[in-house]
Amino acid sequence: MHSTTWIELSSEALRHNASIVRQLAPKAAILAMLKANGYGHGASWVAEQLKTTVNGFAVARPCEARLLRAANPQARILLLGTLLDSDILFECATLELDVVVHDLATAKRLAQTPLPRPIAVWLKLNIGMNRLGMSATEFSEAHNLLSATDHISTIQHMSHFSDAEDIDPSLSQQQSQKLLTLSNSLGEYPISMANSAAIIAHPDTHHDWVRPGIMLYGDDPTQRLSGDRALKPVMNFKARVIAVRNVAEAEGVGYNRRWRAKTAARIATVAAGYADGYPRNAPDGTPVLVNGQRASLAGRVSMDLMTIDVSHLPTTAIGDEVSLWGDGLPAAEIGKHCGTISYELFTRITERVDRFYR
Repeated sequence: MHSTTWIELSSEALRHNASIVRQLAPKAAILAMLKANGYGHGASWVAEQLKTTVNGFAVARPCEARLLRAANPQARILLLGTLLDSDILFECATLELDVVVHDLATAKRLAQTPLPRPIAVWLKLNIGMNRLGMSATEFSEAHNLLSATDHISTIQHMSHFSDAEDIDPSLSQQQSQKLLTLSNSLGEYPISMANSAAIIAHPDTHHDWVRPGIMLYGDDPTQRLSGDRALKPVMNFKARVIAVRNVAEAEGVGYNRRWRAKTAARIATVAAGYADGYPRNAPDGTPVLVNGQRASLAGRVSMDLMTIDVSHLPTTAIGDEVSLWGDGLPAAEIGKHCGTISYELFTRITERVDRFYR
C-alpha cells in the first residue's frame, strides 16, 4: 500500500550538515544533540549516520539515554540537565553516561553517592539564560567538591547562550567571558559553550566542545550560511492530494468556513493534518509545494486533512505529491507563518507518519 503521508530523511544531507560543523569548528570536538528523538528525525538513525563524524551525543531524558546506549555501546553520551537522584546517578555510572550538574545540591549528592565506576561531569554555569546553571559561587564550590571526589573521572565546564543568533554579538561575548574567567580561575578544564548559532556566528566561543543541534538537521538559526556552506534539510514532510473540487464564489472551505472563495476556485484536499504533526494554527496562505510549485493553505487544518488553493495549478490531480516542508520550502518558513520554529515542527511529527530513510 502506498503512503499518503510520510517523511523522507536524507543521510546525505545529515552528513553534509555535520561536515559544515567540522569546517566551522575544525579544532573542537563535536557533541551532537540527539534529544527529542533526534529532533524528530530518529535518534538511533542519526547516531548511526554520524558515529564516525562526531565525538559524542547528548540527550535530555534518562529514557533517551537508555535507548541510545543500547544501540551505541561505545559512544560517549551526555545526559543534559535533569533531576539526578541517587538511583539515576547510579544508573548513569552503570551505563557510562556523562552527566550535567547544574546545581550545587546535585553536586553534593553526587559526591556522597557510591557509584560502581567513575563518572564524567559537565558543570553548568548560568551566564544569562536564567534557566539552568549555577551562580559563580556555587559553580566554584561544586567544582572544588567534585574535583576532590574519587568517583569523578573528568570535569568539563559548560554554559548556554541566551541570544547567540543575535546580529549584535556583544551580549554573547559578555556571557562567554563569564565562563572563561571563572573556568580559568579554577585551572585548565575542557570548555563547552557553542550551540548551533554560536558555531556559525561566534567562532571565538568554540573552545573544546561544540554542541550542534538544529543545524545538523538543516536549519541555520543565523541565516548566514550560503553557497557550499549552506545547510541542507534532512527532513522532507510530504503528503498526497486525495480529492480535488471546484468551489463557487463566496463558498467556504473547512471547519467554520474560515476561508471563503473570492472568485470561483479549485481546492485540493491533502492527506495531512494536526494528528500527523502539521500545525493546526497554520493560517490561510501558509505555503506548500504541489509537484514543486507553490500553493497556499485554504481553510482550517483538521485532524487528518488540509485544504489548499490550486486555482492557479489547473493540472493538479488526485495522487499528486505535496511537500509541506523540506527541499525548496524550509521548515523555518512554515514556522514563521505559524508563530513557531522549525524545532517544534520537527519534533511534532507523529508515529503514524511513514518514515523513509535514504
